[in-house]
Amino acid sequence: MSLFISDDDEEEPPLKRIKVEEQESDPELSESEWEDVFSEETFRPPEDDAPPSEFSIKIQPEEIDNERKQRIKELIKEKQKRVKSPESAQEVVPEQVKKIHKKFKKNDNTKEADEQLIYILKYLIKWFRKNFRHDSNGLRVLGYSRDPKRFPNNAKPIANEAELVGVIKKFQHNRDTGAQLFTALLRSLGFESRLVFSLPVLSPKSTTPQPKLNQGILKVNKDNDLIYPYYWTEVVNPLDASEVIVMETQCFYEEEKRLIRLKRYGGSLNQSYTDLFYPIQNQFCQMSMHYVLSFSNDGLIHDVSSRYMKDIAYRWFNKLDLRMDLGKSALLLQSLLRILNRTKHYTVDDNKELDLLRALAMRNYTIPSTFSAMKSSPNFITPSTLRYNEVIIPGTPHVKKIRLNEKKEPVYFKNSLLYGKSEQQWKLLGRSIKPTAQPIKYAKATPRTLYNKRVYNQNEIENPHLNRVPLYSFDQTCPYVKMKVTTVDGKSILPRNKYGNIEIFRDNMIPDGCVWLKLTNIESILKGRSQFVPVVTGFSFKSGQAYPVKQGVVVLQEDELEIKKIWLTARIKDYKKRLARRNLKLLYTWKFFLKRLEIKERLDSYL
Repeated sequence: MSLFISDDDEEEPPLKRIKVEEQESDPELSESEWEDVFSEETFRPPEDDAPPSEFSIKIQPEEIDNERKQRIKELIKEKQKRVKSPESAQEVVPEQVKKIHKKFKKNDNTKEADEQLIYILKYLIKWFRKNFRHDSNGLRVLGYSRDPKRFPNNAKPIANEAELVGVIKKFQHNRDTGAQLFTALLRSLGFESRLVFSLPVLSPKSTTPQPKLNQGILKVNKDNDLIYPYYWTEVVNPLDASEVIVMETQCFYEEEKRLIRLKRYGGSLNQSYTDLFYPIQNQFCQMSMHYVLSFSNDGLIHDVSSRYMKDIAYRWFNKLDLRMDLGKSALLLQSLLRILNRTKHYTVDDNKELDLLRALAMRNYTIPSTFSAMKSSPNFITPSTLRYNEVIIPGTPHVKKIRLNEKKEPVYFKNSLLYGKSEQQWKLLGRSIKPTAQPIKYAKATPRTLYNKRVYNQNEIENPHLNRVPLYSFDQTCPYVKMKVTTVDGKSILPRNKYGNIEIFRDNMIPDGCVWLKLTNIESILKGRSQFVPVVTGFSFKSGQAYPVKQGVVVLQEDELEIKKIWLTARIKDYKKRLARRNLKLLYTWKFFLKRLEIKERLDSYL
């Protein structure tokens, strides 16, 4: 098979005709490689090619045979290494590119070297586009289904290196694999080439129905209905590390879209951002872009979504809003990237690039113009769209002023919000309010029991301000201030509330010098003693009443061993009682059974 560029295609400008003969990749070793495996002692041909008058069989020592086998294994490994090495990938590169690439590496003139670099990249794009053929479909939005009837023409997964070599030999597969091979080709030439992947996922709350697939068209078009790529390539400019060159070889028909030069760091918004890869929704294909990841030569993964998407400032906030699905998915991806990159090292250029990506996200946005859009925006907030427990940090500069509901309001980023909770809510989280803290906001009370509702209604008539619940931010709280054990007449008294219980929602709320015992039925076993306090861990509401949920007891550390002995003794005693009742019940059952047998025997005697 040969790979070549034809001149009769009117779509592309004529290029020099290139022909690259396919290299032999037979896994078997060639004859020249077998020559030094056999020594003269092992095999010697007859002199003058005359037939021998006699022959003898010579048995070689076992160590010579093992040495020969070891040599064969070494030759096979060397052959495999040559197949895997980057030099083998260069064998399919056009000779014209190789010549220019050699001149490029030796050129000290920056301007000429830059022209040669762009020539090489454009030439490879056109050459790859001409020669790589599509024989199957790649990833699609619904392509994660394992049902073969749904996507009958999907490409067979590449399971190992041998299958990958087969794809390179045929030089045909789907366009996703083509982008991966093109990235590998650039790496074999020594470029820092990144594989860029736009994750083809659906929105968490997608209401747009997916189009019905026409299997006949799907079998023929080879993803031509998808007008945006899922994979493409980024190359860090070897002449200027602050620039990245974005390339796509198979999807875009416009030549100017196939190679774009962007600033990797140190550039403005227009120099560092492109929207050519962001899909525009239409009735023919459903493509979306949520996260864009780049995979560098050393396996480092970057989230480069800011380079291709706008309105994603929320992903770079110091605190993600986990009440929204967007915040949860962003936290999940960030956690995953930390795990995958835990063994990798960020260079100075990588850190500069991350700084630029964050700056891009924070200034590349569209402010919603309607109240409903502003309320659901993950990036912005206005005073009228605040929730009951949200407050804008005083002194925060606004982004812009817009008119909402016939009123002009300032717009702020959502990372300028303070979230407040009531004293009881903070107590459930194991925190206490600082004595000098002033509420950031007041919220309306929401009573749940009949008694509290009656008090609420009475206050609405007499003192409405009593129905306001003060809210405090996290900075206004501290770790829970524990209740203390008091001493009266030399005797330690356990702390308890007016109901005779103690509320513990976190382990840090256990009073000092005390132990929380979570043993079965310990409260009923210790009933009548004064050495414990029942623990309330929550409340359940039913029929307008609040019922405490109890679990275990709190005792003094000095009484822990004694209490455990009492509990264990009671449990053993209870077990013996239950065992005796069980045995007694079995005896009664046998007595009943024997009486019935006696009655049956007596009745049978009269027959």
